[in-house]
Amino acid sequence: MSAMITPMRRLVTRRSWVDRHGIALFAWITVASASIVALLILLTLLVDLLVARGAGQFRSSSIVPPNVEPDIGLQMQAIRYGTLPLWRWLGPVCDAFPVLQTTSGALSILVSLTLVTIVTFSFARGRARVHSARSARELATWLRSSIHRQTLRLGPSDLTGQRYHTALRHFVDDAESVRESAAEWRWRYVRCCFFLPLLTVCVLAIDWRLGIECLVPTVACWFVFRYERKQGLTKRLISESHAETEVRFLAEGLKQTRLVRGYNMEEFEQTLFNRHLARMTQEAQTGRRLERTALSTARFVTWVGLTLVLLLISLRVISATAPIPLASAVAMIVALILIAVELNSWDLLVQYRKELTASGDRIYRYLDEIPEVGQAVGAKFIEPVSKSIVLESVHYQQMGHQLLRGIDLRIEARTQVALVSLDPLLPKAIAYLIPRFIEPTKGRVLFDGEDIAWGTLESIRTEAVFVSCEDPVLSGTIADNIICGDSRYTLQDAMEAAKLVHVHKLISGMKQGYDTVLGEHGEQLDVGAAFRIGLARAALRDPAVMIIEEPKTLLDDDTKALIDDAFQRLAAKRTMIYLPGRLTTSRRCDQVVMLHDGRIEAIGTHQELTKGSDLFRHWDYVTFNSFSKRSRRLQQA
Repeated sequence: MSAMITPMRRLVTRRSWVDRHGIALFAWITVASASIVALLILLTLLVDLLVARGAGQFRSSSIVPPNVEPDIGLQMQAIRYGTLPLWRWLGPVCDAFPVLQTTSGALSILVSLTLVTIVTFSFARGRARVHSARSARELATWLRSSIHRQTLRLGPSDLTGQRYHTALRHFVDDAESVRESAAEWRWRYVRCCFFLPLLTVCVLAIDWRLGIECLVPTVACWFVFRYERKQGLTKRLISESHAETEVRFLAEGLKQTRLVRGYNMEEFEQTLFNRHLARMTQEAQTGRRLERTALSTARFVTWVGLTLVLLLISLRVISATAPIPLASAVAMIVALILIAVELNSWDLLVQYRKELTASGDRIYRYLDEIPEVGQAVGAKFIEPVSKSIVLESVHYQQMGHQLLRGIDLRIEARTQVALVSLDPLLPKAIAYLIPRFIEPTKGRVLFDGEDIAWGTLESIRTEAVFVSCEDPVLSGTIADNIICGDSRYTLQDAMEAAKLVHVHKLISGMKQGYDTVLGEHGEQLDVGAAFRIGLARAALRDPAVMIIEEPKTLLDDDTKALIDDAFQRLAAKRTMIYLPGRLTTSRRCDQVVMLHDGRIEAIGTHQELTKGSDLFRHWDYVTFNSFSKRSRRLQQA
């Protein structure tokens, strides 16, 4: 059902229009709209008052000194506009406020009210943008929370790290793009929906015939200007694309110096270079010329339309049959200018909508992905492994690539096994199958004869813990990194686990001990220390199975010795499965499984495989020879 709903509708829901920010946005835009109407009314009265200067003619029954024009303030406007339905309120207002019955008093009041109206409009417009921005910020926060939850569901099956980079891009870039685009689009959309109809009504209310005559060329000019500007931009981009092609050709010529010098072809090469350089310059100039021509046409049409509108309004002002007051003409011109401004922002509205839809589509495609592993209905508790782990005809495929092809493997409990391959994804795939981070495409994984596909994820992952050299430290204290917020364990338990894997001494040597903060803004640990803290985190939970991916970077001798002794201690009462990064680890194991092309190539001890498997000897040499170590040492340096 969600796939049928467009990203725009999922981002900007109906509920978002009636929440506190949506209602506030509508309220403040309504205030801004009322301010525009008030501004047009005040502008009309102010201009008319300045033109008439408060002078008026009384009826013949009035007692007026000869040759003196009385000062009656806005009452003249009340008499002039009083016959119009929309202005009938002006007379009673003038009678109620004597200050409006003098020109100076009316002028002061009108100017003051105009300033107040402008301030109110600016304030209301600003508040509308604030509430739109807050609504967009809440939307981005919700999206980031959803991405985080989805990453927790999809992340464990990420063998290659691509999902992490995808999630990071959505979390940082796309969510921020949604926030910026939604903030601008929402308030501009509501503003256009309010302002354009309101201004159109104001223009028609002044004089509907003249209003239609002026609105038609105004809208036509906007369409022409928009079309010509878009055409000019398109032509410029096409020319720039051609110019970039020539630039790439010229750049390729920079790599041909040996060939040019070796065959004494400087003159030929220079001719080609000059030809393509001329083409590049011509294409760039053509693009700019075409854009300038389109913009000039658009500006010319705009000026013609503006002249036509001013001519129509001027002719109506001086018309002998049905003239309109100059003040009304000025108000209509202002309203038409505001309409043009709103129409001009329409392109921005469309652009923000496209950006919002594109970013939202990428995010929702990620959020709509179905996790590879799910808990079966009626799943049961899986007991800790006490006999064996069996992979039975296991196949696994990811992103169209067949990684495992019918793996049959038995790992006895409380033994040490190494998984090795020239393709590092094969051992990792088997390692991920055991704690059910991934699901076999075909086949089964059995703990003591029980199919773990029908077990609870909690019980499986409690007893089969994966420790990777790539696991990042958490942003928090060392104690937090070991305990991980589990209330079952105390600081003393964390210390015992740290002692078991020989990291307690290192932690105690820090200034704040177990309260030392790690992470981006805290203490930075080397690879060996971070790996041992990961071992302590796993040892604290005392699992029946530990799967360990060793660091590929070179470690100092002391760290190696500490890790080797930690492995010996950990292997005393549990099953250990290694993805080895050191030769000593694979030699220590009871069984080494050599994987190749999705299948098991050979099984045996390190010594047996060294004698009997050419592929294993090749892997051993490629991974642990002195040249490989030297290369890694140089890379680290």
